Amino acid sequence: MEESYETKTKSGKIEERILKDKGKFVRYTYIDKATGKATKDKLILIGKDQKAYFMIPTGERELAIPAHFDLGTSVKDGEMTKNIKNILDEIK
Repeated sequence: MEESYETKTKSGKIEERILKDKGKFVRYTYIDKATGKATKDKLILIGKDQKAYFMIPTGERELAIPAHFDLGTSVKDGEMTKNIKNILDEIK
């Protein structure tokens, strides 16, 4: 039996859930070296459409702002440094 792809909003309006893209993602955070606090995250979505967003904390929610990205960008992964392309290649 096929599950319904429709949903009802809080106001009672019926909406359909339609797949737009699928793929891999990488999310990393930016840490202020002076304070040690996280300032924002970057979310990179790799699918048919390649997109990136800065995720800015705004209290209880996060604001997603479109951002550019480079697959050659390096990030710290534990004690190692890896670039985004290598991290995505590790994902099955």
